[in-house]
Amino acid sequence: MPELADTGRRIKELRVSAGMTQHDLAGSEMSSSYISLVEHGKRIPSGRALKILAERLGVEVAEISGAAAPSENTGPVRRLDLVGRLVAARRQWDGGDVEGALSEFRALAETEPASRQDDVFTEAQLAIAEILGTLGRADEGTEVLERMLAELAPEPYAEPRLRTLIALADLLESAGRVQDGLRYALTGHLECTARRPGTGFHSLLVLDVLTRCAYWSGCPDWAPDTDHGRPEGDGVLPGPRASVDLHRALHLRDRGEPERATALLAECARRVTPAAGFPLWEKINGHYALLLLRRGEAAAARSLVERGLVVASVAQEPGFPLWLTTAAAAGAEAAGDPALLFALGEELTALPDTGRSHEKAAALGEIAAACVRAGDRERAAGYFRYSADLFRRAQAYRHAERAREQLTELIEKRA
Repeated sequence: MPELADTGRRIKELRVSAGMTQHDLAGSEMSSSYISLVEHGKRIPSGRALKILAERLGVEVAEISGAAAPSENTGPVRRLDLVGRLVAARRQWDGGDVEGALSEFRALAETEPASRQDDVFTEAQLAIAEILGTLGRADEGTEVLERMLAELAPEPYAEPRLRTLIALADLLESAGRVQDGLRYALTGHLECTARRPGTGFHSLLVLDVLTRCAYWSGCPDWAPDTDHGRPEGDGVLPGPRASVDLHRALHLRDRGEPERATALLAECARRVTPAAGFPLWEKINGHYALLLLRRGEAAAARSLVERGLVVASVAQEPGFPLWLTTAAAAGAEAAGDPALLFALGEELTALPDTGRSHEKAAALGEIAAACVRAGDRERAAGYFRYSADLFRRAQAYRHAERAREQLTELIEKRA
C-alpha cells in the first residue's frame, strides 16, 4: 500500500502546479481544512474522494494514489517527472534564484511535443511571462503570452485560454499599459460570463483585473457591479476580492461619495491581512488612511500608517510602501509639518517611473494637493504636471486630464 504522506505530497504538487488553492480543489464536496489534512498525510482520502480530486487535477486516480499503472502506459510517470521539475523550478523562484528558475521553466516549455504535457507546458509559459514582468521585461513577457493566446484562439472556452487572458491583462496593467490590459480583461470577462466555468476562481480573477484596468483607463463603469462567480465566505481569496473592492472604493471617492468609499475600505482593512500580499495590504491601508484624513480623523490615520510602516520594516518587504508613505506625507501636512511633507514628496518623486506608473502618478496627485494646503503652490504645480505626464504615459488619459485641470486651476488662482 502506498504511503499516506506520498499521496498527500502528490496531491499538493499537482494542485500547486495547476495554480489551484486548497479551496479550489475542495469544491463544494469537501473543505479546505480537509484538503490540508490530506496533503499533510493526516487523513486517508476515500475512493470517492480520490476520484473527485483526480478529476479536478486532470489526472488518473492511480497517479495520485500511487497504484501501479498499466505497463504500456508511461504517461503518468512522465507527467509526474515533469510536474516535479515544475515544482522544483517554482521553489527556485521562491528561493530567490530567478534566473535559474527562468531557465528551467524555458526548458520545460521547449519540451518536444511528443513527450510534452499540455498543463505543464501552460504553467511553464505563464511562469516565464510573470518572471519577465518582475524583471522589468514586460514586452518579452507579453510576446510569450500573445503567442500562447494565438495558439489557443481557435479553441472554444478552455481554462488555459482564460488564464492567458488574465495573465496578459495583469502584466500590461503592471507595466503601465492600462488600456491594452483592459482589452484582454474585457475579452476574458465576456468569455467567462458566456461559458459559466464550474468554479468561481477564474471568474473572480477576471473581475479583479477588469476592475483595475477599467478604473485606471477612466472607464470604471465597464466593470460589472455584480460579483458573478465570486465565492462566498470571509477569508476566501481575500486578495482578488479586496482588490476589486479597493478600486470600487476609489471610484466612489472620485465621483463624490467619500462616505461609501470609506466604509468599503474600512471593511477591506478589517478583512485583509499582510498574508494576502503586502503590496495590496499597504495599498488598502494607505488609501483608507487618506480618506480618514479627509474626514478629519488624523489620529486614526496616523495609527494606521505607523502600524503599516512597522509591518513593512519587520517583514523586510522589498517593495516601497507607496501608499503608506503618501498617507504619511498627507498626515504630516495635517500635523503642520511641511518639512516632512516635502521630504516624503521628494522621496516619492525619486521612485522609478517604470512599473505601475499610474500608481505613482496618483500618489503624486495626493502630494500635490497636500502642498496646496501647505501653501506651496509652486511645488504643487510641479507635482501636478509630473502626475499628468505619468498618467498619459500609462494610457490613463482621463486621470491625466483631471491632473491637468487641477494644474490649470492652480495656475489661474496664482494669477
